[in-house]
Amino acid sequence: MSEVYEMYDVQPEHIGRGRGAMVLHTDKGIRQVRAVTVSESRLAAEYEFKERLCEAGYTYTDRLVKNTDGDLVTYDRYGNPFAMRMYFEGREMNVQNRQEILLAVDNLVELHRAGCEAWKLSESDMQLREKNDLRRRNRELKRIIHYVSKQSPKREFEALYMKAFPYFYAQGLACEKREAGEDSETQPMSELVENRECQADRHIGYCHGSYNYHSVLICPEEPHVATINFDRFHVGNQLQDLYYFMRKTVEKNGYSFELLTSILQQYQKGCPLGRKDMEYIYGLYRYPEKFYKLSNQYMNSNKNRISPKMVEKLNRIIEEEEKKQELLEKMNIFASHL
Repeated sequence: MSEVYEMYDVQPEHIGRGRGAMVLHTDKGIRQVRAVTVSESRLAAEYEFKERLCEAGYTYTDRLVKNTDGDLVTYDRYGNPFAMRMYFEGREMNVQNRQEILLAVDNLVELHRAGCEAWKLSESDMQLREKNDLRRRNRELKRIIHYVSKQSPKREFEALYMKAFPYFYAQGLACEKREAGEDSETQPMSELVENRECQADRHIGYCHGSYNYHSVLICPEEPHVATINFDRFHVGNQLQDLYYFMRKTVEKNGYSFELLTSILQQYQKGCPLGRKDMEYIYGLYRYPEKFYKLSNQYMNSNKNRISPKMVEKLNRIIEEEEKKQELLEKMNIFASHL
């Protein structure tokens, strides 16, 4: 690996290991060297994206560092590609520490502000990604159940999946109908939230893509927070990030409704949420996301041997469903007081 380090204008003083990467303490600060698993065009887009964020005033990210040849990719003696990024002294956010959770929400607001500005200034032709493509997802679920139904004999996972499918698929269809304005059985959230419209494109900009406690570093020095792991960055509705962070954090805290409201209220302080915003977040949360992801994991797995963890995950999804529905019901009511 020394031949990789030597291609950068830094002098390593100490080299250690991080999560799937090498961490270098150098004369110019901390750097991370990690194997490249994406195309060079994607890496170039990441470089531009983070530089735009920096120009917009959001500097504490793991920005890519070019080597002495001006390239983003450096190859070792075996031809393996690596990239260097700026890194930070810190630790992952404690997902059960309320103060750190709210600090991460404030950080997300600042990231979104810079992300909107950076997208407006960008010359990238990156297309808008819509996370909540419910019709496509439901079609995928239908194909998966068709496949599972043909398996004989059915193993433990497949038998349990067959029993659970009708309930979760019905949820997916209900979400699709609601999104299309066809759900007459459920009171629309627009009637519960005060009549405050937002501009249609106000939340469109760069999204982190997987903003959670693994992506937030709590640092001992100002500004106390750094953001990493932008592997899934894209252009879309930034409320996708808020939903993802909220869901992951709330689940890790026993589906705490109090924590959910605190996260929403903290985000509100920096970025007001209107009626359509709350409808969007609620729609994302209502969809059976974890069941959908596990379904795809099953289809992409080795069918000759289904891991016992798959059964554990499915049982957990089923067991936690009642808590999720209770949380959604409270969330629906809470929206009227925003």
